[in-house]
Amino acid sequence: MECEGKTGIHAIIVPMPGQGHINPAMQLAKKLASKGIAITFVLTQSWHNIITHAHSSAGVNAFAHARNLGLDIRLVAIPDCLPGEFERWNKLHEFFQSLDNMESHVEELIKNLNQSNPTPVSCIVADTMLGWAVPLAKKLRLLSVSFWTQNVSVFSITYHSYLAERQAGSVIHIPGVTHLQPADLPLWLKLSPDDVIARVVARCFQTVREADWVVANSFQGLEGHVVEALWEKMRVYCVGPLLPSAYLDLSDPRDSVVGTSYRVEMDCTQWLDDKAPKSVIYVSFGSLLPMSITQIEEIAMGLKESDYNFIWVLRRPSNECAEVSSMLPYGFLNETKQRGLVVPWCSQLKVLSHPSIGGFFSHCGWNSTLESIAFGLPMLGFPLGIEQFANCKLIADEWKIGLRLRSGDDTNGVIGRNEIAENVRRLMEGEEMRRAAERLRDVVKMEVRKGGTSDSNLESVADGLKAKLIENKI
Repeated sequence: MECEGKTGIHAIIVPMPGQGHINPAMQLAKKLASKGIAITFVLTQSWHNIITHAHSSAGVNAFAHARNLGLDIRLVAIPDCLPGEFERWNKLHEFFQSLDNMESHVEELIKNLNQSNPTPVSCIVADTMLGWAVPLAKKLRLLSVSFWTQNVSVFSITYHSYLAERQAGSVIHIPGVTHLQPADLPLWLKLSPDDVIARVVARCFQTVREADWVVANSFQGLEGHVVEALWEKMRVYCVGPLLPSAYLDLSDPRDSVVGTSYRVEMDCTQWLDDKAPKSVIYVSFGSLLPMSITQIEEIAMGLKESDYNFIWVLRRPSNECAEVSSMLPYGFLNETKQRGLVVPWCSQLKVLSHPSIGGFFSHCGWNSTLESIAFGLPMLGFPLGIEQFANCKLIADEWKIGLRLRSGDDTNGVIGRNEIAENVRRLMEGEEMRRAAERLRDVVKMEVRKGGTSDSNLESVADGLKAKLIENKI
């Protein structure tokens, strides 16, 4: 990850304020900095506080290792202007509507940076979900890179759906993309076109067409056919999976900082060390979406009846003072203590990379999906919302690296313990799925190494930025 030489480009990177968007953006920041681009990474004040506190308590700085390698990268804050992470799901419409509030603060930041920095800002790299970013770049005569944090299939589905001005819940044929039922479409395509979230996303996919580059947190070996089918209409460059080198290509074992976590992480290493290889299923349903107590109880009993070892990340209830045990069946923790570990949070990459882990029971969020692929682990999909039902469909039916326990048609029902136990056993014993996942793991290692497709795509973007900078004399 050492710097390859200065380019004269100064980019500000603006992620959508949320853990699942900030973490891959921080990895992208390090990779762009390694290409000689000066990086200013922009967070709202609350997220800036969370990150600096999390890393200072661990004795590290979020970008300390990168800076020690000579990378020009720094973290700055803009004022809070939208609901925070703990409120985001309960105030989702307000959150999406408030994203525009960031624009004026970012514009003011750019003005201040240009006055105080010898290298003026020449490029805005922003989350695709920040629909104001590309127009702001044009207004300020800056280059723009739109960063799509999810898979290219969901990008293409959304792009073509808005291009065709489809009705809510309807399906159109998308070149290169597997067929999805209306119930499995991303959230914003199920809503009325007049819904706040649908309108915000529609605007994002209008403005993304004007971006100088679009980069995605995926890789060619997984979605090359989707990228190719989309190429004539929209050129999307796969630059992922965006994970720390220590967990990916081992090019820099000291590069292990994921990004941000606003919860205290339990260390599960000692517990895992006592378990046989591939004998533990890791269970986690992300950091955002809720699950009913009834469903939690059925999952608990399904894990118990499966007879497999498990680590279960069970987030505390909304009352942060309550214990996770209050959500579990009476006696569950005691009855499973020899083969089960329930924790409120942990370092997911550290757990998934342990040789004792043999599968991932997941909500199918895209970051979790990429992490599972990077370690060659088959997945048991239990999507909860947003774009997760589409991801789960791809995991099970397109890439054949997992099982689909829940579809978009099941959102009002409870998946029972017997079905859960049976599918846990199928996952842990499914050799064909495991081989498919391990093949993709090997592809990932090839793509992210120096000269691999993801690295070359990032190099192309950096070279393109430099060429346009010279051409436009920005």
